[in-house]
Amino acid sequence: IGLVNFDDKSSTLPWEVFSGGETPRLIRFEAVSENTSWSDLYPEWIDEEERWNTPTCPHFPMPTRHKNLKLHLVAAKVPCDRAKDPKDWTRSVKRLHTLLVAARVALDTGQGQQGYTYVLLDDECRPSPNIFPCRELVSHQGSFWLFKADLKRLEKTLALPPGSCQLSVPITGNRRAPRKHASREAYATILHSAQFYVCGAISLARSIRMSGSKRDLVILVDENIHPHHREGLEAAGWRVIQIQRIRNPKAEPESYNEWNYSKFRLWQLTEYHKLIYIDADIILLRNMDFLFQMPEISATGNHESMFNSGVMVIEPSNCTFEMLMQQINEVESYNGGDQGYLNEVYTWWHRLPKHMNFLKHFGLNDSEELAHRLELLGSEPPVVYAMHFLGLKPWLCFRDYDCNWNQQKLHEYANDAAHARWWRVHDSMSKKLQGYCLLRSKQKASLEWDRRQAEQQRFPDGHWRIKIRDSRLRTCFEEFCYWESMLWHWGEDQQQPPPSRAALADNNSAAAVATT
Repeated sequence: IGLVNFDDKSSTLPWEVFSGGETPRLIRFEAVSENTSWSDLYPEWIDEEERWNTPTCPHFPMPTRHKNLKLHLVAAKVPCDRAKDPKDWTRSVKRLHTLLVAARVALDTGQGQQGYTYVLLDDECRPSPNIFPCRELVSHQGSFWLFKADLKRLEKTLALPPGSCQLSVPITGNRRAPRKHASREAYATILHSAQFYVCGAISLARSIRMSGSKRDLVILVDENIHPHHREGLEAAGWRVIQIQRIRNPKAEPESYNEWNYSKFRLWQLTEYHKLIYIDADIILLRNMDFLFQMPEISATGNHESMFNSGVMVIEPSNCTFEMLMQQINEVESYNGGDQGYLNEVYTWWHRLPKHMNFLKHFGLNDSEELAHRLELLGSEPPVVYAMHFLGLKPWLCFRDYDCNWNQQKLHEYANDAAHARWWRVHDSMSKKLQGYCLLRSKQKASLEWDRRQAEQQRFPDGHWRIKIRDSRLRTCFEEFCYWESMLWHWGEDQQQPPPSRAALADNNSAAAVATT
């Protein structure tokens, strides 16, 4: 038995009972610097492209490796400050260091021919689910957690940076994905609001196929899905799976985030070994199959130490789903949604380059960074892998220009080049699938109202002057088609035109972080 983070020899005595009288081995290691903070491990920004410097991570000292030392069990005493710091106990540098040391010792001393080793954690809190995942949990009693740890997985885990202080995937290099487990890998998304996002999901599927990927496409829908919408999703290539929605117990009724904990159902798709989850307001510009080699949770940075859940690699597991559900009333989501929740559970995540979830957001004070983002956006062939459309979605605008220009508060999401990229994907779809992107009469009225307000305020960008030539303007699929009449009384009770529900959802959740 090897003991990690036990103080002295007296603490080894109880363990001799388990080791047949042999004295357990005390594993010594140097403590991480007291000056190292969580924000050092998880900075808000790093120089991913190494334009000015090469990102580095704080030093995490590891024990000296003894080549011939083999252990049957590694036991570690893991610090837990939940009582002292109920909000941020999961973001403890000492706690993470101890868990990684335990994992390193287990890997270095494991009985290699067996392919696994045993790790026993004395932890008053729940161990990090992607260092010691619940699928490897053998037993849990009180503060003790016994894991049968997979040595190959540990080796891959410990090859990663200790935080998001460095990229877990090089920004350039070999992007070929092995086909070995392709049948157990899939792209996945979830449809919360069919009325607003069916078109987005269809265009996402099309963009994945245009990238050259042949992986399965899986979409989760609830019982409210209309047969017509289901037919369109299936025609686009999605394997449609109906689920029972999961209500966010802390959300207000009818709010945008009332049902977004339904995303947890992704972990129940256990016929797949890996999923790349992608929001339905994203399109792929380049093949991302190589991300199936990455562990859970790999994602791009969002703000502070948080990741963005719009694109993330996950590993389905029923016990992970149960873990997420067990804590549903306890965990405080910083934004009231699934992204905030997952950030509290998966504090040890792995940074993907921002190119793999490029946020369509240009409200930056740094003019040099803004110019660089615009340059990336316009690159041909594309440098960006996935474009994430914030604000009003391109299919809810006319194709002639990005309608975010016509609302002052949405200018930071407006960009005609990004808008045009989405429309290229749309134009590559069959006429039948394009039919799922037609505009409702109410949306046409809303767009015209916004345009008139922009004209009245003489917005300097001048998009309100552009004549609409989008054929959807005169195409109607509803019983009531005279959308102009809706404008007669539209502005009487409100000073600003109401954005669509989809836009409201983004703005409410993105006020501080510019994303959903």
